Amino acid sequence: MNADRRPLMGACAVTIIAEHGPRALTHRAVDAAMGIPQGSTSYYFRTRESLLAAAVQHIVEQSQSTFAELLNDNSDPATVIARYLGDLLTRRRDELIARYALLLEIRSNRELHDALAQSLFSTARAQEIFAGHRVKNPESAASDLVSLLEGLIFDRCIGSRSTPTHHAEPAESILQLRIPIAAYLRSVK
Repeated sequence: MNADRRPLMGACAVTIIAEHGPRALTHRAVDAAMGIPQGSTSYYFRTRESLLAAAVQHIVEQSQSTFAELLNDNSDPATVIARYLGDLLTRRRDELIARYALLLEIRSNRELHDALAQSLFSTARAQEIFAGHRVKNPESAASDLVSLLEGLIFDRCIGSRSTPTHHAEPAESILQLRIPIAAYLRSVK
């Protein structure tokens, strides 16, 4: 294992939270899950708060990386956004589940909470979609788009559409997600 284990420990923390809840996240749990000597995680992260921060940082970095990859997609905005949501619901599902659990766990730590709350969707990025489209209030339109996306993700990750009877194949899921996104984007004037 390389000298700086921090990123791997952050990823491991996310997995533990997703599978067992935030209370299961301990330094020992990370050590055990990674198969490293007991005390290794506490060497890098002295407090539980710093371990939680590592999990948040992992989610934020993964979101930025994924979104940067999608910016190379020349598709229409609704399709790009739907693909991003599809990726969240499949490849990054543990991060979504951990994010919801962590948002409640760290609500008293404003800095961490705000970073995590804005980790998946950026109002500033959403405003870019409306730039040059003569939208009366681009800030409000962007905030509403982010709220729509948060709702779509929540519903499909842990809400009413998260049940096995509502699971669609990834390609179909992206098409389904695109419908309300495209409708919203068309409606904003």
